Amino acid sequence: MSIGQALSLPPLESVNQIYDALDQLAPQFEAEARASEIARRPTQALGELMRKARIPMSKVPTVVGGCEISPSEQIDFFARISYLNPTAGWIAFNQSGVLGLLCANLPEEGVEKLFSLNACPLVSAVSAPTGRSEKVEGGYRVSGKWAYASGIACADAVFLSTICPDPAGAVGVLIPTDQVELHDDWNVAALQGTGSVDVLVDDVFVPEAFSCSPFVQLRGGPQYTQLGYRIYVGGENFGFTLGVARRMVEEITRLSLTKKRVLDPTPVSDRGAFQQELGRTDSALRAARAYLKDELDRAFDLVQKNKGPLSPHALARAEAAVSWATETSIQACTRLFPYAGAGALNLSSPIQRSYRDLIGSGQHLVATNETLDTWGKSLLEQAQNPQ
Repeated sequence: MSIGQALSLPPLESVNQIYDALDQLAPQFEAEARASEIARRPTQALGELMRKARIPMSKVPTVVGGCEISPSEQIDFFARISYLNPTAGWIAFNQSGVLGLLCANLPEEGVEKLFSLNACPLVSAVSAPTGRSEKVEGGYRVSGKWAYASGIACADAVFLSTICPDPAGAVGVLIPTDQVELHDDWNVAALQGTGSVDVLVDDVFVPEAFSCSPFVQLRGGPQYTQLGYRIYVGGENFGFTLGVARRMVEEITRLSLTKKRVLDPTPVSDRGAFQQELGRTDSALRAARAYLKDELDRAFDLVQKNKGPLSPHALARAEAAVSWATETSIQACTRLFPYAGAGALNLSSPIQRSYRDLIGSGQHLVATNETLDTWGKSLLEQAQNPQ
């Protein structure tokens, strides 16, 4: 019996099944957006909606019953979720990414145990190896502190990166959430509902089946280990950026039809300055989406063709595209935001929520503008040493 056959839910035939579920559940996702921000963590109701739509299965290998959507497909997928509910979008891309990686890299026993926790598990994760693991009989003993465990309040387990001294190397460990300590320290301006708190683990035993190397892939296509971390996550992160940006632009567009400034009898929509900025913003978002989709497809085609990781030059090119697309989208929406007026500052307004979360998306490691430094350096090296 294959892993997919051993799971309690039938395999997903297409990502369209998740899209259909999202369409049906859209009002409920919308309703939970403000509730999660007030709670500073995803509500249990939101977690159940994500399970019901089977969102975490989007990046899971097809041999394990998932959709295994490509990096470029992830842009529109996570944009759709983020448009409805930014908290859901952020958790979706974090937790779908880690579930995909686990189902590609965990041993078969570990995958089956993971799905025994829940038929559609939610798994939080921290990729920075700020804790340590020690090899013992049957598994590892793990201790340490990790920051930014997004969505852990509604997760079944958390996947943590550790450094193991003997044998030396990186080891990923999966720990049920009831075995970790959560710090109530998520007091932030953006991404308020994600509950990306610190996690403390004190000498917890992790069985061998719930551990894996991030570099040893057992199943699935090349995206899990051949594209590198920033590209594996890049389509997800920009999908979030695009979704909240689109929501903000559409909300401001509708508002402009009736909004009037003090002592001005004409609506904002009649102003030529607004019309131009709206056109510029929409064009920037379309350009960023098209450019990044093209670059992600190019990178994916290269690893499939070469059956190995990207060259440093190709990797720098793809990573720079993620940063540029994110930065361009944020800058375009920043210029449009003032036209929404003071009312958009109300906490109940989806305009301010989208704008804050849009800026927050640019703080993610995969969107850092340091990748543009690297790409510029690579271009200079290529000019100095033409092939």
